Amino acid sequence: MLLGLAVHAPLIFYFPEAASEFGIENIEPAENWIWLMLDFITIWRMPIFFLLSGFFSVLLINKIGLKSYTLDRFIRIGLTCLLFSALFDILDGNFDLTLNHLWFLYYLFIFIIGLSFLHLFSGFKRIISKKFTIRGWMVILLLLIMIGQLSILINGSLSPLLFYPPETYLDINFGALVYYLPFYLVGTLLYSNQQLFHVLDKRKFVIVTGLLSVFFFSLFLYLNNLMHETTKHDLDLIQNGGAIFKHAEFNTILIILNNALKQINTITWIIFLISISTRYIRSNHSSLKWFVELSYPVYILHLAPVTIISAELYILGLNQISIFILSMFIGFLITVILYYTTIKFTPISWLVNGYRKSFFKIRHLNG
Repeated sequence: MLLGLAVHAPLIFYFPEAASEFGIENIEPAENWIWLMLDFITIWRMPIFFLLSGFFSVLLINKIGLKSYTLDRFIRIGLTCLLFSALFDILDGNFDLTLNHLWFLYYLFIFIIGLSFLHLFSGFKRIISKKFTIRGWMVILLLLIMIGQLSILINGSLSPLLFYPPETYLDINFGALVYYLPFYLVGTLLYSNQQLFHVLDKRKFVIVTGLLSVFFFSLFLYLNNLMHETTKHDLDLIQNGGAIFKHAEFNTILIILNNALKQINTITWIIFLISISTRYIRSNHSSLKWFVELSYPVYILHLAPVTIISAELYILGLNQISIFILSMFIGFLITVILYYTTIKFTPISWLVNGYRKSFFKIRHLNG
């Protein structure tokens, strides 16, 4: 979730409406490296989030039971989403039930409710407890690619594999749900197949998947550029924003190849990133625990500080790379301070961290 800092630090450049809120008009367009970074991060960021969420969902169910898990997720995901989205909604002066950057919590909560219901059936529990062979995992990965194509068709047209976050609770994109749900389910399967981590941990495997990831990403960028050049519309992303993907007429063959390649990129980068993270995660280092604790609250709180800082730095005349680096660094520090002063030692931590992990506890509730 800490990657939200990198995604939103240059927000005023690729989303000029954000800059206009600070009185900045005709802001210079985002430089190419920003688009390249966004392409790279958005390929795998949300899929790996939902995959890990699925893994830890099963872990928690086995650890504390289905009833306690459902209650915990209702509080830490559902109520947290309601509280903070409403708070940010009020702060922008227009209370219209918008989700803002917390949309993913809404989708995750939908998946959690579905998992809690399905877990009542023994047949489903047998499926997610099944151990798969390498061939079985290859079939699952192939299904992920196919479902990625299907998710676009559910939206009614063949277009680039790109989903826009819901603006409100009623603005559900069923194509996006179909796209993200398989990653969540794969995560639930991983819990009973943890022997895979021993394979992922091998140095040769890490090197091979790393090289494949770089190769497929380079190929994706080339094909993406080719697809844009062949469109019948003006593809000035800066002037038209992301809406160009909603209206442009792309070559059908290129779209299918582009979407399949994007899905392959998602899978290879997820495998590679999990591979290089496995050893560090097993080390159980104290700094890892600290960043894990911070990731959720930092993402919830970071958007306003990072955007304000980047706007002020732009007004001061700094270039985009300087604004990007300083906004992330200063924004992280401010958000950490906000966490420790407004959440960590207050009852709000019951929502964000859960009561069991909260520093602030009521004596008689602890027995």
